[in-house]
Amino acid sequence: MPESDDLGLFPVGLVLLPGERAPLHLFEPRYRQLLADCVLDDRPFVMLRSHGDDASPIGCTARFAALGRRFADGRMNVAVDGDQVVRVGTGTTGRMYLSAWVEPVPDDNSHATDEIRTEVLDLFARLVTEVAGSSAPPSVREDVPLSYAIAGMIEMPAEPKQELLECRDEQVRLGVVRDIVKAALQGADRERLAAARARTNGKVALP
Repeated sequence: MPESDDLGLFPVGLVLLPGERAPLHLFEPRYRQLLADCVLDDRPFVMLRSHGDDASPIGCTARFAALGRRFADGRMNVAVDGDQVVRVGTGTTGRMYLSAWVEPVPDDNSHATDEIRTEVLDLFARLVTEVAGSSAPPSVREDVPLSYAIAGMIEMPAEPKQELLECRDEQVRLGVVRDIVKAALQGADRERLAAARARTNGKVALP
């Protein structure tokens, strides 16, 4: 992406991270036109977290990845891939949809210690085993920061995802992701214990 580019904007109630694939349901004509223009010109658009009438100035560029279903009335289910963190600047005109000049927002620190990388990968592998029952190591994309690669595979509310998107320090982001994965593991442990108690009428079975 150049230093500054005029891109279409898609304010929505979710947050897209670099490296994450997300489903979108496009029903408004202006956003169907946005997708058509981006596919035709092989250009990204910017997904922004919306807050009522406002939207966050920091978003993520998205590229069309797959068409899921096209409805008779023109609505579409599509999948997009997150690419790059950007900051939205001055708005532009001349399109059906919102657009603006945007610029990339590079990390201030793109490195993290081996210790925290290993810890996060180990915790995430445990989570995958707990949730999916898989003993195989999880597949993590290497072309995006590890923090985004892991976070993009975890269901979480928009607010912490936006905080990760805006954080420009990989070491700090991995610390946040580590805490999120730990909390998810604790939740899985609680669910497993609750299921065990339900099978024994609330009593813990002795070995």
